[in-house]
Amino acid sequence: MPSYKIKTFGCQMNHSDSERVESVLQQCGFSPCENSEPDLYVVNTCSVRQRSEDKAYGFIVQQKRDFPNALVAVTGCMVRQTGDKSNSSDGLLKYDPIDMVFRIEDTARLPKLLESHFRDYDFSDFIEGFGAGSLENYFAINPRVQNRAQVYVPIMQGCDKFCTYCIVPYTRGRELSRPMADILKECETHVEHGAKEITLLGQNVNSYTDGGGSGKPKCFAELLRKIDTLHNKGLSRLRFTSAHPQDFTDDVIEALAEMKTSCPYVHLPVQHGSDRVLRAMNRNYTVAKYEDIIARIRKRIPSVTIATDIIVGFPGETEKDFQELCDFARRMKFDFSYTAIFSPRKNTPASRMEKEFIPDEEKRRRFHAFDEIIKHTSWENRERAVGQTLQVLVEKCEPRPDKLYQNSGRSREFFEVYFPAGRNLYGKEVEVEVVSRDGYVLYGEMKNYE
Repeated sequence: MPSYKIKTFGCQMNHSDSERVESVLQQCGFSPCENSEPDLYVVNTCSVRQRSEDKAYGFIVQQKRDFPNALVAVTGCMVRQTGDKSNSSDGLLKYDPIDMVFRIEDTARLPKLLESHFRDYDFSDFIEGFGAGSLENYFAINPRVQNRAQVYVPIMQGCDKFCTYCIVPYTRGRELSRPMADILKECETHVEHGAKEITLLGQNVNSYTDGGGSGKPKCFAELLRKIDTLHNKGLSRLRFTSAHPQDFTDDVIEALAEMKTSCPYVHLPVQHGSDRVLRAMNRNYTVAKYEDIIARIRKRIPSVTIATDIIVGFPGETEKDFQELCDFARRMKFDFSYTAIFSPRKNTPASRMEKEFIPDEEKRRRFHAFDEIIKHTSWENRERAVGQTLQVLVEKCEPRPDKLYQNSGRSREFFEVYFPAGRNLYGKEVEVEVVSRDGYVLYGEMKNYE
């Protein structure tokens, strides 16, 4: 029986993709490999930044050295064309360590793709069972979920926004949504198997249309409300990522304010606090528009925590632009910021702005200055949680020397909370009274739990 390993780089979407890849491999009779050399090594890649690609390639080179006999297959955002050196012109195949590549929507074709590389193994039953490569067949694959209490459900693929720094529209393609009925069916199945939290995934989830592209009316709020009905079957939390300010409409805000499974946490990437830089990024909204959206969210959901994404040091960012970003962050008082230093991504418009590139030392200075602002506001916000009781879904548990267990997880506000208990509470929702804060992390004591 052939064995496999999977290494995943990137976001929740990549991890969700790997669950479907693993499902196909196991249905084909492949078994997971822990410590020895696998027959197949699948590397699921991210290409959001050039540094991400470089990291993935460095990993591939090292694994080929460690496991010279393993077939190395690459998938994810770095892949443009499915195949191997005999039938594909994908640029990745020019690198010796890589034997095969496949686009993630071609996951259903894996049995056929692997057949020529494992000639002593009979794939005939599986080739007929999985069918052709397509997004429809990809979404139909039942994922091999690692954590049944917390699951990811992709609702769409691709992006139509074409931000100047981003390669996603070229690697993932244009926006294409799943039929709502299929999404609801998958969510219901997860809940029946114990899911307490579902996170909906897409490059721009709030531009979702029912089984179509951008020509159909957006109905993300309707999807949220329909999934919310699973609360009666045991679903406690519904999250989503990532959203785009351009499509964050009032009906979505109303749904979040009224749903039983809604969490008071919104991740809404803004990328910058200067209108001039936002135009250069092709973000298609203004700082004032973003602030208005956040004000409406906070009015309807007073306890909400707000997360965002920021790029510091975008080409042409002046000191004035940077100070506008800092002032914007102080006004917004973000609870979380996933801040990145601009890294040119090949084949994007921003990568061709060499004349406006900012020296690395200056980018690092701005990053650290901005990070101090975020620390101040986010730590101050967390300090207010001390003395409160938060509902925590346990994601990790480790034994302690005192024979207790250190449980940790996220509150509904997405705060990271640690607390001791007399047993492993992995996958359970418990009430925890917060007693202290250390940086971004909260520490607490468990209330009574049956």
